Amino acid sequence: MLFYPKLYVDTIKDIPYEFLDKNSIKAIILDMDNTLIDFDANILERR
Repeated sequence: MLFYPKLYVDTIKDIPYEFLDKNSIKAIILDMDNTLIDFDANILERR
């Protein structure tokens, strides 16, 4: 399954509520400081 963006915005504040409602989006998960995955998208090995 591939995911493609349906909307590009400069900040999270620019996402219209109507877009979230229309697409039945209930939550948004953000990794603002790259703690889940590093910047180069290299999956970290479990230790």
